[in-house]
Amino acid sequence: MFSPQRLLLHALLNGLGEAVRRNDGLTADRYYRRVRMMGRHFETNPALSNALERLLLASDQWLAKPAERYAVGQQVLELIESVLALL
Repeated sequence: MFSPQRLLLHALLNGLGEAVRRNDGLTADRYYRRVRMMGRHFETNPALSNALERLLLASDQWLAKPAERYAVGQQVLELIESVLALL
């Protein structure tokens, strides 16, 4: 059974992925901030916490460098899939 935090994180990650696919920086930023806030709920799970940290670093880079979004976007999408697999 999924906890409410896991369900919310799952939904937020799906939203972040869609925003990255659409190259929608404003929406991606909102999802990024929410995912970052949710991260503290998973600090007791080192594998998930580390995967979220890598995802947040890549997402931050995607948001900061619009000219390099395609390559970084692919990495963000792959990291989203890895985090979802850990949920």
